[in-house]
Amino acid sequence: MQQLRILWVDDEVEHLRPFILFLTERGYKVKTISNGSDAIDLVSKEDFDLVFLDEMMPGMDGLSTLREIKRISNSLPVIMVTKSEEEGIMEGAIAGQIADYLIKPINPNQLIMAIKKLFEADEIKRNKIGAQYAEFSAELNQRLFTDLTSNDWIDIYKDLNNWDFILDDINDPTLLHTHFLEKMNCNAEFSNFVADNYKGWLSSDDRPQLSFDVVSNYVIPKLNNKAPIYLIVLDCMRLDQYRAIEPYIKELFDVDLNMYYSILPTATPYSRNSIFSGLLPNDIAKSFPEYWIESNEMDSSRNRNEHQLLDAHVSDLGFNIGPSKYIKILNIDEGNFVVRKIASWQNEKLVTLVYNFLDLVAHHRSQDEILKETIPDEQALRAFTKHWFLHSSFYETLKNIAKQKATVILTTDHGSIRVNRASQLVADKETTTTVRYKQGKNLACNNKHALHIKDPEEFGLPARGIIDNYVIAKDDYYFVYPNSFHKYMNLYNGTFQHGGISMEEMLLPLAVCKPKK
Repeated sequence: MQQLRILWVDDEVEHLRPFILFLTERGYKVKTISNGSDAIDLVSKEDFDLVFLDEMMPGMDGLSTLREIKRISNSLPVIMVTKSEEEGIMEGAIAGQIADYLIKPINPNQLIMAIKKLFEADEIKRNKIGAQYAEFSAELNQRLFTDLTSNDWIDIYKDLNNWDFILDDINDPTLLHTHFLEKMNCNAEFSNFVADNYKGWLSSDDRPQLSFDVVSNYVIPKLNNKAPIYLIVLDCMRLDQYRAIEPYIKELFDVDLNMYYSILPTATPYSRNSIFSGLLPNDIAKSFPEYWIESNEMDSSRNRNEHQLLDAHVSDLGFNIGPSKYIKILNIDEGNFVVRKIASWQNEKLVTLVYNFLDLVAHHRSQDEILKETIPDEQALRAFTKHWFLHSSFYETLKNIAKQKATVILTTDHGSIRVNRASQLVADKETTTTVRYKQGKNLACNNKHALHIKDPEEFGLPARGIIDNYVIAKDDYYFVYPNSFHKYMNLYNGTFQHGGISMEEMLLPLAVCKPKK
């Protein structure tokens, strides 16, 4: 570290000599001054890294000197040295932006600790967190060789998610890259786990909670409440995005966070319809053929009847509440409409709100240079989500719901992953245009990069014909056609996509938000 330049301001300079010698022997360059006026003059002429400032001095006292020093150099850290622990004095010093304070009589170790806390705290923190991460990584890699369950994968994903936020704070490139590789390794193992087990889950009670369990497990048990139940779906919200806004939700509600698995593909036409209907896509297509429209533009055609599917599902579960209230929020005006109308819904049994903002961000980011610059990576995505939430009509809506003493079931239909590896796909012209999954005939791809579903009905998926099949990308792969490989690789590499198999897309938060006690 570069030699620190310290200014020590004290009217009893002669008593400081042992401390000055102590600091000098340890490589610090210390200059002393006996009064506030001279200290202010010196700060205006010379550069210092730190000021030790006596609080009790004749003439200009420590607080007055502090204010003038801060006026000259607001970023210069000042440590106040005082004989008094009176609350009023310390409040005045803190309001004047002191970096720390020491109570007389001081000892040399206090000085060193105060300096280290200011100038070496980040390095100490990085070293400590680096050691903790190495321990976590070793335990994680041992764990990946065991026979993991669906709940084990949720725990692993939560642990990785916790480290996302820890590493955000220290922003160490080496640790961030190591963490990226750990998540990449985990996603490879998770994708194989899902590929091996997903079909069996659909025919067994020994399975994780899936999309079609959300209403029956979380909404129906609360429909007898006097206050309304709000089912709120934030389209395309990852666990880390939820956690970025969770502290503000906890200010309004008592929150119980649960997790569930999205069905495959992890895309809105499949996963969100499954939530509202309580069915797998193939069952929706058979039971409600008028709602399941076969189209290459699936996102705009298959989610038009969510309200009808939800009401039919609630009725099938034995609750005849009549038509429920359902609002899809696609823009600012629709969000403001909800804020204005929310008070009039306090006698409703069930109110469903679907917010599409986060999904729109994911879609538009791949095409918008400003969004690419604003959201270059996952850390920025978390920060962007927090900023949006705090200034959104959705936050205002939650505040108004809290006043009703109502319960909110807050969840999502799928997450997203930043894709980094292109995988070649051969397909006919009728194949869907999606990036992380494809439906069509004669599909051929690298089976290490994707789950190839040749019998869709076994996976709860409808087929347009007997030779129709699906491929679903694993890890962070995305599909590119050989004849346009470089064009689409440049277009999609580094974008946030959904529809595939990854922890970020499949392992989803579901927060039961109850009225504050």
